[in-house]
Amino acid sequence: MKIDHDVLLFATRLVEELGESAIRISRVRLVELTAANNLRAAAFWRDVMHTSERLLAERSPALAPPPASPPMAPSMTAQPAPL
Repeated sequence: MKIDHDVLLFATRLVEELGESAIRISRVRLVELTAANNLRAAAFWRDVMHTSERLLAERSPALAPPPASPPMAPSMTAQPAPL
């Protein structure tokens, strides 16, 4: 697999600075360049978009809060005893 260091550097920087917005910005830029028929630049932004998605997917589990304990079922909650 060929690694394009420019794409990796650019995507990493976008994700660091913009978080989830990096994907949306990359997609918008890709659409603009495709519409302008600039295929080389569009290919670069397509790679940036995919790399940003991958970086965010790798980063998300590390930042996710620990799973909370499941809530108790209503039948198991404390209820007052009938008199």
